[in-house]
Amino acid sequence: MPVSYQHLFLGYEIRDTQVHESGIGEWPHLQAVTVYIENGHDQDLTITIRGNKEKTTMGSVELVSAFTVAAGTAVSYTLTPETTGWLPYIYVTTTASTAPTKGEINATVITIEKE
Repeated sequence: MPVSYQHLFLGYEIRDTQVHESGIGEWPHLQAVTVYIENGHDQDLTITIRGNKEKTTMGSVELVSAFTVAAGTAVSYTLTPETTGWLPYIYVTTTASTAPTKGEINATVITIEKE
């Protein structure tokens, strides 16, 4: 089965301690999706995975509680309708406690396409 990738953050540089919102991805077909996050910054990042019924960040809800991605590491979270509920649109937010001076973040939604 073909694999699909939606880049929410791609080579995104953070240089402050503000909250940053990614682009919005689609969560198709009521199936499982994996959100893969690579933190290439020199500081840890706090991440939340959020969802919405519409393609906007306004009125979104938290699907996965905040978690930390250490500097220079990657993590993945698999979301299923049974464990997180289902909403058609998802995105991530990130913030750094200490402003990074180098690096970037990548966040990708990975799905297996139904044939």
